[in-house]
Amino acid sequence: MSPGRARGLLLAAAVTLPACLLPQEDHIIQPLPPEMNQPPRILEDKLLPSSRFVTVNNGADCPNLSFLAPVADPDVTDTLIYNFYVDPNLFPNFVKQAIIANNGLEIRSDPATYEVSFATPGPLQQPGGHVVEVLVSDGALVGRTPLPRTVTLLDGGTAQDPTYAVTYAWTVTVVAGPCP
Repeated sequence: MSPGRARGLLLAAAVTLPACLLPQEDHIIQPLPPEMNQPPRILEDKLLPSSRFVTVNNGADCPNLSFLAPVADPDVTDTLIYNFYVDPNLFPNFVKQAIIANNGLEIRSDPATYEVSFATPGPLQQPGGHVVEVLVSDGALVGRTPLPRTVTLLDGGTAQDPTYAVTYAWTVTVVAGPCP
């Protein structure tokens, strides 16, 4: 064996052997912290009415006006709450509130719905311009403000996980008179 080759082998052994002899640290894989809440969304391409601007007559013989807002939430275990408002700047109370149960899928099988009958008195019977708004939340609301959730962390401590609300609004022009 040549002296150069012997030196090369000794150098290689000197570099690699101590690494094997050094104590190895144990890395214990910790569980991941709980995922933070993600916001729901209104599927705008599937809304009914599909136009943001709607004109209707208010005669008792007119067909019902239906509002449907299909929703999705990446947190498939969340129960969604929806409120419909008519002219929310003037009348802050909702005209309909309901729950959309989780179905184990991101896109929920039931949409947020509100139906207006012109045969019975209601907030959309008055001629003129109105706003119909749907608000969808993935947590409890105080008024229109979602309340954060308290989650337990891995170390036993707690943290605030935000909840979210999303909205969509239609502008409805009501014209006095029977339907054509």
